[in-house]
Amino acid sequence: MKHIPTLLLILLMLSCKGKPSLSDDDKAYVHTTLDLMRTRAKMKPRLDSSTVKLKLDSTYARHHTTAAAYLKYTASLADEPKLAEMVYNAINDSVGAK
Repeated sequence: MKHIPTLLLILLMLSCKGKPSLSDDDKAYVHTTLDLMRTRAKMKPRLDSSTVKLKLDSTYARHHTTAAAYLKYTASLADEPKLAEMVYNAINDSVGAK
C-alpha cells in the first residue's frame, strides 16, 4: 500500500511525457497571429492599403518576422494537420480567453 502513490506518480509522468506540445516557433506564430488580429481589429474602416501594410509590417517587425515568413509558416501547417490543430486550438483558446 505504501507504494501506490509512487506508482501513480510514475504512471502520471509517463502518460504526460508522450503528449505533443508547441515548440517556441509555434508559440511565436500564435502570438504573432493574435497580435495581427488585434492590429486588424483596431484599424478604422476605409484605411488605404499603404497604411494597412505599414501597420501590419510593424506588427511583424515587433515579432521579429516578416509577412513572407509568416505566410510560409502558415502554408507549412497544411503538411502537419495535428500541429495545425494544436496551433488553431491555441489561437482559439487565447481569443476566447480575452
